[in-house]
Amino acid sequence: MKQPSNTTIRDIVSTREAIALATLLSVAHSAAAEPVAKEEAGNQKKKSQDGEVLDEVTVSAARQPGYKTENLSSPKYTVPLRDVPQSVISIPKKVIEEQGATTLTEVLRNVPGITMNAGENGVGNVAGETFFLRGFDGTNSIFLDGVRDDGLASRDTFNVEDVEVFLGPTGSDVGRGNATGYINQSTKAPRLDGFYAGSVAYGSADRVRITGDVNQELPIDAASGSFLDGAAFRLNGLYQYGGVAGRDSIERNSWAIAPSLAFGLGTPTRLILQYQHIEQDNIPDYGLPGLNGELPDGVDSEWFYGNTHTDYEDIVQDTFTARIEHDITDNITLRNQTRYNESDRESVSTRAAYAAAGGGTVTRTMQAGLRETSIFSNQTSITAKFDTGLLKHSLIGGVEYTKEQQDTGELVGLGTYAPIPLGQEPGGAPVGYNPVSGPGYTKGETETIGLYVFDTVEITPKWLVTGGLRVDHYNTQYESFAMPRGGGPYEFAGPFDADDEVYSGKFGVTFKPVQQVAVYAAYGRTSTPPGTGGFTLTDSATGANTPANDPQISENVELGAKWDFRENVTLSGAVFYTENTNVVYQTNPGAPAGTEEYSSDAGQQVLGANVGLAGQITDNWSVFANATWLDATVDQRGAATDGRDLARTPHYAFSLWTTYKLPKGFTIGGGYRWTDSVNTSTADTAVRVDGYGVFDAMLQYDVNPNVNIRLNVYNVLDEDYAIATGGGGGTARMFVGAPTSFQLSTNFRF
Repeated sequence: MKQPSNTTIRDIVSTREAIALATLLSVAHSAAAEPVAKEEAGNQKKKSQDGEVLDEVTVSAARQPGYKTENLSSPKYTVPLRDVPQSVISIPKKVIEEQGATTLTEVLRNVPGITMNAGENGVGNVAGETFFLRGFDGTNSIFLDGVRDDGLASRDTFNVEDVEVFLGPTGSDVGRGNATGYINQSTKAPRLDGFYAGSVAYGSADRVRITGDVNQELPIDAASGSFLDGAAFRLNGLYQYGGVAGRDSIERNSWAIAPSLAFGLGTPTRLILQYQHIEQDNIPDYGLPGLNGELPDGVDSEWFYGNTHTDYEDIVQDTFTARIEHDITDNITLRNQTRYNESDRESVSTRAAYAAAGGGTVTRTMQAGLRETSIFSNQTSITAKFDTGLLKHSLIGGVEYTKEQQDTGELVGLGTYAPIPLGQEPGGAPVGYNPVSGPGYTKGETETIGLYVFDTVEITPKWLVTGGLRVDHYNTQYESFAMPRGGGPYEFAGPFDADDEVYSGKFGVTFKPVQQVAVYAAYGRTSTPPGTGGFTLTDSATGANTPANDPQISENVELGAKWDFRENVTLSGAVFYTENTNVVYQTNPGAPAGTEEYSSDAGQQVLGANVGLAGQITDNWSVFANATWLDATVDQRGAATDGRDLARTPHYAFSLWTTYKLPKGFTIGGGYRWTDSVNTSTADTAVRVDGYGVFDAMLQYDVNPNVNIRLNVYNVLDEDYAIATGGGGGTARMFVGAPTSFQLSTNFRF
């Protein structure tokens, strides 16, 4: 465990990570130099044989990606995105790069209606991203290449190709889920191409960020079409250190490396091996004291209520992936993907909260986290295209096995802080800080075996029918040894066990009056079993994680349309109704302790609409925009909260990113993110946190076809806003958005 030290975080990361960075750059230089040397050797050879160098020059370059997504990365979607009867927001690599987005949280700003959650694993804890979407918690619905990502590290974009957000119940895709949908990140893989690319950036709070991306086709002498033909190697790397704009003393330091090797690209049998290692060394941020969803008078938004010598967060994550594909025929492909991920996190942090009833003081509480997670996944699928009479089928079926584990430990002896007046700048150190391992622990495990089959049937060129079913058998086990919240001796709970089958499905009909337009009606169903959301089971009647409870069932009905009205532009829109049932709630709120009564027949309902535009409007003008309207309410059979808005769900939200190419190599761009106010909870006394609108701007200059310089300015108008609240009814502490800040980067690709 980490002990107090006068050594700064930056000192710690500046040796090992610098060595890794130097290695990365040296490999990049060698890989880049190799094809040049080969080209020169080829020219010299021609000159010696022919007596002259030919004038012909062949230049090859990959097509530059745009804003419009043609096909989804998941093999479970066998038709173009336009013909998928479902709302999907695909955020392409080009948008991510232009915005200078470095984390998944920043990428998700392009998805209106997402709100961040302040709490364990929330905004105040950079170990991962927690969020609400369409009225429901989507924290456990993040995937990496189609595999559930339970990792504790803040998800960086250095090795991400694009991000896809599937809206609505989608358990037929991923197994157990929720009413939100899920987010899938696609990692970078080797290609039959040779390039080296990277970025060097400097920004507010002295943040330095360096990334590298090297891809090289390997000259393996193999028979044409053999397994060893088409080999390539790719290496991505990251080195970052520095602070957070507008937040004194907070640090975000990380380094990462992601090599991958491919064989058989362009042949019937393809193998890809990938590894990713991430280390993060941060000073965590647990926010500021809050009052009724606002920052109290006298509190500076830059103040840090912890201590740089006691607060820390160390994260290590390793991911191994093997993916093999074999084309049995031109129309039948067999795939297998195996992944193992392991994450370790240790942290000590300070949580500040405003106690208005305690004389207007700010209390500071030390807390610690020791957590290890692992996930093993094996996915096998077969895709087939065939005809049965006049019907054309695009079918995929498969089996998936997943084992997820989470173990937590305990640190005690963290010390205490005395309360301070509201307007006093925080300082000092906790009294009695001497952390040691405690006896408390939790152990959780979920095993899942899933079987699924989907088929898209073209009845005529104008009519498509899509259907799919999935069954998952799950087993969740959990036990804990912990001190009760009210104090007293440690108590053992468990072991608890939940074992059952859940069923999910989807069905859609698509009508295409012309090739560029798809109008659809769709239905989806998802099940969320007890305990599978956070590896937690309990014998309490107060929560959804009691094994005796029925799984929560989410159903969605959607009507929508997608129109590719130009080759590079798509317009989409949908209206939907989602209902979540079997939700646990208290039937006698306010009852004395020990007399509470609960039921699990409550519901949550969301009626909404969304619209999106993505693509290149003209040769110089590109737009990526999305908007949503949500009416999300609680249905609790006459309880006090019946009819209340769901927590953290805005009625309206909008996001826009647009760029325009000017003469002389300049490009200007900008974005606007607006969200309506949200409730902190469903209680009658819930506070409504103000909405906000934020402008961002971008200016890019292309030095030459291979190098550009980009300036991103965020929150141009210096808007004050809260991105999340928590504690004490959801308002005792808060997290503020960054003030006006910038990032200047030099980006290259050769």
